[in-house]
Amino acid sequence: MALVERQNGRPASAAATPAEHDGEASPIALATFWQANLAGWLFVALFGVISRAVFYGDLRVAVLVTAIMDSIGYGLTCLAHVLIRKYLRWPVTALRVVPIALAFAVLGGLLQMLVVGLLRQGLFTEGYFGQAFGGPFIAAIYYTSVFLGWALAYFWLSTDFEARAERVRRSEAQSAAARAELQQLRVQLDPHFLFNALNTVTAEIPDRPQVALEMTRRIAAYMRYCLDNQGRSVCWLADELDAVKSYLRIQALRYDERLVCSVEADADAGSFPVPHLILQGLVENAVKHGLKPSSETPLHIRVTALRQGDRLSVAVTNSGRHAPIDRERPGLGLANIRRRLELHFPGRHHLSVAQEGDLVAARLTVQGPICYA
Repeated sequence: MALVERQNGRPASAAATPAEHDGEASPIALATFWQANLAGWLFVALFGVISRAVFYGDLRVAVLVTAIMDSIGYGLTCLAHVLIRKYLRWPVTALRVVPIALAFAVLGGLLQMLVVGLLRQGLFTEGYFGQAFGGPFIAAIYYTSVFLGWALAYFWLSTDFEARAERVRRSEAQSAAARAELQQLRVQLDPHFLFNALNTVTAEIPDRPQVALEMTRRIAAYMRYCLDNQGRSVCWLADELDAVKSYLRIQALRYDERLVCSVEADADAGSFPVPHLILQGLVENAVKHGLKPSSETPLHIRVTALRQGDRLSVAVTNSGRHAPIDRERPGLGLANIRRRLELHFPGRHHLSVAQEGDLVAARLTVQGPICYA
């Protein structure tokens, strides 16, 4: 998950896309290996030049011997890398790494010993050059140690690269699943509101066509808001509160004096990013369960929002009694809200609906930066 930031004065609607994987069998990227391997052998060569120059007292001999031997060593490690990329399956265990590393180190040391023997017998048979190569056994011990260190470092770094790549792949898979689920939840929510709103208009057409006409316009404005934010899972609380006002106005036209509404928010709350349409279900439940057809008592609905630093508290209260949840037909709105809060504020949210004296209060609290899945 990625943190939502301001973008053109609004919350960003998408997270940065993680880098694509090249799909290679080896966990070490090709360019990374060449750079690291070259740097490592340059260090070995520098050590070889200095030690040979001190031991033999001739810088030219030290440079020549080091250039020949370490070039061969560099080539062997490059060849080993290519073979590992092609034939070795990852991830590897210590039981596989140790034998492979030892075998490579011993074979590399023996090959360097063979090279020293051939050079002493062929090109450099006398003088300082011949002596500079030393005994083949010394070369074998030295380069066996170098190759063993290289192999252990290679497999250790490979395992670390593979672990990181696996974490990235897992994170990408989880983000993709969360994005798909959020999209499904939003598609589920919008038709839910539209269904209820159209039922409201239908009920008003026979007796109050002018009210039905104004309600249709209000619904059109509300749906325009939904379409304008299509594809965005996050918006500012100020926009959500404006949408809530439109929705409550639609209901007020239907119920006339039976519905009294107010929406209040402090100055800082409007700039808090929240999931799109997150308040819709709370307000809809207040209207649905608060208004009783058999009662003439007005329903008072109050929406308040308070921000304290990175903490946002929203309350939707209505007069009346709290209705228990129907287990056979659970409400879509609250389940939808809870799931979206878990995706956007994992472990940093709280939603409760309870009776508080003569009021039913739905309280929503979120804290910290919002996450886009």
